[in-house]
Amino acid sequence: MIGRRKQVSLPALSAVILFCSYHYARVLGVVCFDIGQRISDRSLVGRNQHRFKWFCLSLRLVCATMVCCFCAPYVAQIQDPYEWLLQCLRLSASLICSGSIVVVQIGYEKELLRIFNSFLRLFQRLRRLSSVKKIGFGGKREFFMLLVKSVCLVYELYCELWQLYYPPDWLSILTMLGEIILEIGSLMILHIGFLGYLTVAALYSEANKLVRSELRRQLRSLERIGGGPVSRRQLRIVENRLDECISVYDDIGRVGRSFHRLFELPVLIILIGKIFATIVLSYEVIIRSELYPSKIEMWGLVMKSFADVILLTLAVHEAVSSSRVVRRLSFENCPISDCKEWHMKWEMFLSRLNNFEFRVRPLGLFEVSNEVILFFLSSMITYFTYVVQYGIQTNRL
Repeated sequence: MIGRRKQVSLPALSAVILFCSYHYARVLGVVCFDIGQRISDRSLVGRNQHRFKWFCLSLRLVCATMVCCFCAPYVAQIQDPYEWLLQCLRLSASLICSGSIVVVQIGYEKELLRIFNSFLRLFQRLRRLSSVKKIGFGGKREFFMLLVKSVCLVYELYCELWQLYYPPDWLSILTMLGEIILEIGSLMILHIGFLGYLTVAALYSEANKLVRSELRRQLRSLERIGGGPVSRRQLRIVENRLDECISVYDDIGRVGRSFHRLFELPVLIILIGKIFATIVLSYEVIIRSELYPSKIEMWGLVMKSFADVILLTLAVHEAVSSSRVVRRLSFENCPISDCKEWHMKWEMFLSRLNNFEFRVRPLGLFEVSNEVILFFLSSMITYFTYVVQYGIQTNRL
């Protein structure tokens, strides 16, 4: 029993969470490709499923039509301005992001599949280069973030399905199901952005470990007592490893930028809508709590919205900071040979360390970093303080 517990590692648990999230996204019709194994080397690869793609597109079109025909007129008749604003934000974000999903599935299907397969190939490539056998995804940070995200997904599904507990008729059931599929599917854009940036961070982390351990160990092997010459064969081995490391960092940065360009606009749209919905919902829960019989569930939605925004920002910050780690590994003091070609190769490697930095600037407006997290937290705390003070002054608290 103890041996089995030791075999269960955090990266393996993270891989299980990713496996469940993949099938959850397929059920919602957001992910329409299949993951299988190649016959040649048994490696994972994503494959198109055209029939399933058109089924997902048809389902999303039917759900959007039902929401526009039955939910939109109901929202237009709401007299309460705060409730009307909250519902308008929710429906608008759902429809816009559903449109973005349709555009990606139709127009950028090959690009999305190429990015996904590039992620898989980079993981397989890093595992082959490393002498340490590893199974799973990421490390402790990635597992903790995935665990929190999975809790948010479960709570999100619970809150949506709770609406079906007392349906008045079959038409209401179908309308609510369409609204649930459309809304949760639109939020999957935010979750896909989180997983994509977290994957880039995990790739950079594994590449940094490879450079820190494998490359440094091979560089140490060039040391000679008394300053003796180094053989051409050893220099060629280390030179090949340098080329591999440069190629890996280039490929990670390239696929990371491709993912950012593809999901930059839809993630930013749903993120802005999420922030505004959180502001309105928190005002409703604090000032007009008498309208909500289950205050714990409403506060759970507020905290879940906070967690979604913070987790996405943390994933981006983790990817950016991991891309900068390679510049702080201090390779300048490592032993080198007198060979001119080796000197040129080594100087090229050191100079290119500054070119591997991964940056995220949504539409070029601002750069995502840990300062954004602090700014968001401080802004929300200030907002909560103003709302509570307003409630006290107006005798609503």
